[in-house]
Amino acid sequence: MTTIEDGLHVRDGHAGGPLAEAAERRAARAGELLGDLQARATALSDAELCDQVRHALRHFTQRTPHADQVRALAAQIREGTALEWAFTGRLPCA
Repeated sequence: MTTIEDGLHVRDGHAGGPLAEAAERRAARAGELLGDLQARATALSDAELCDQVRHALRHFTQRTPHADQVRALAAQIREGTALEWAFTGRLPCA
């Protein structure tokens, strides 16, 4: 086990500790938000869809996402392309 900082360590290639658990919860919630958006995208205007995508990404990263990333994901959702939010419940670390 390697300690990165207080509350975060790496073991067997995955992050652990309270900080990793918080990030895992945010990742899972962001995936839920994006999945909900895909289900109700037709009921949203383009501006509402972009705002909701921005909200989901901001929830995960805790930063304001880049506008191009938001527009690209919103366009994918609008086209009906399924988003890949492959979160397995554990955070891999290099």
